[in-house]
Amino acid sequence: MSAAAGAAALGVVGGLAFHAGGYFPTAYLEGGAIALAALGVLLAVHLPRHALSTHALAGLGTLALLAAWTGLSAAWSPAPDTALADLQRDVLYVALFGLGLLAAGSGRHAVLVGRVVMAVIVVIVCAGLIHGDGNERLGYPLTYWNAYGALAAVGVVLAAGMASDPRAPVPVRALCGAAVVPLADAIYLSLSRGTWLALIVGAVVLVALGAHRGSLLLTVGVCGTAAALAILGGPVVMLTIAAGAVIAVIAAGRASPLMMQALRRVIRPLLIGLAALAAVVAFIGYVVKADAVEGRADRGLRSAGHFVSRQWQDFLRPTTGVESGRARLTQSKGTRSDLYRVAFDGFEAHPLHGDGAGGFTVRWMQQRRVYETVRDAHSLELETLGELGAVGGLLLLAFLVTLGWAAIRSRVRRAALPRAHAAAVGAACAVWVAHSAVDWDWQMPALTGCVLVLAATLYPVGTVRRRRSARPDPTGVAPGEG
Repeated sequence: MSAAAGAAALGVVGGLAFHAGGYFPTAYLEGGAIALAALGVLLAVHLPRHALSTHALAGLGTLALLAAWTGLSAAWSPAPDTALADLQRDVLYVALFGLGLLAAGSGRHAVLVGRVVMAVIVVIVCAGLIHGDGNERLGYPLTYWNAYGALAAVGVVLAAGMASDPRAPVPVRALCGAAVVPLADAIYLSLSRGTWLALIVGAVVLVALGAHRGSLLLTVGVCGTAAALAILGGPVVMLTIAAGAVIAVIAAGRASPLMMQALRRVIRPLLIGLAALAAVVAFIGYVVKADAVEGRADRGLRSAGHFVSRQWQDFLRPTTGVESGRARLTQSKGTRSDLYRVAFDGFEAHPLHGDGAGGFTVRWMQQRRVYETVRDAHSLELETLGELGAVGGLLLLAFLVTLGWAAIRSRVRRAALPRAHAAAVGAACAVWVAHSAVDWDWQMPALTGCVLVLAATLYPVGTVRRRRSARPDPTGVAPGEG
């Protein structure tokens, strides 16, 4: 049952990825029908023997209620057809999340599901690397470069976390470490500014949740160096192989008692001594060149302050005149401030129920300050508030709270996932949460659906429901007698 649920969910996600990311109604309608039918058949054939955790039920319930409220908003939306289309996409998400919960089962298959999701991400992203010609931003097969970059960022954090798990098999660690290189290169070639911000958030969460920070920092150092060389123009294939080989050597050494004993006795004191020596040299250099160092630091801080101030002012002035190519990565010009203003205006106009799903497009055409045709607010939270009001916002918040609680619980308590794996999954989901706040990830089912299946692996607590067995009555009298 778990295998069938996982295959159905990831088969739908993979199919959507190669149909423009599932953006168009025909794609997510067909995907939703397949996912929902698969979920219904699996539940009809064989009910799961494990009990869902309370936060899993809460997550599935709030996601279903959000979908229902979206459909109900067609009653007051200025674009009821769009509201019904949004309902169909939300039903797809409910079905994919439900399939993810079935695939993870009581927790026994949660690790395997996470690894298969990782493989699916690598296939999708590498298809874009192979398809790209180097003269334009990468977006294939999702056809939207920001969503493509976000999917690659989810994969980078997930792969780095899995590669640093000392309890994972050596081949798994090596393959995950190798995957970081092409995924990071894809992020850069997508030229997505929001993706870099989301990646930073995911990295912070990964370190905060990480159970083996020493192993994590070593893995990030090896894979990050290879990825940086690839971004600078190095051979991606060779660097990918090199990163995987180094991680394999590290993982094999970690599994060897003799190597670990040598590490404790020789290598660790040597590294500590070198670090202490570097600190002493740095201190002496600072004392000798204190005035020059402080002057340079002061100028650097002032320059950084001016840069941040200029970027903020550019963000507040909406414009369609955005730099093209790699220059766009260092500037914040765009229309997002105006998009966010219009979305929040919808919430202020109707605080309880919003404009209705699809209402942002109408309000944007009426109140925009820049001439640009836009359908979405480029922020899941603000668009939800603007279109579905406080009710929709609270339902979305409730789902995200269950996701955060599942990640924290999996990290601090013994659960279905090993702690290092749980940290990797939680950080990967944090990448999506951060990126969805600045882009229309909710309208890209290949990206959001993939994350929902991955997130479902955090919810099992590793318990199995026990069936009651018939026990003989101690009096020896059958029921109804006496």
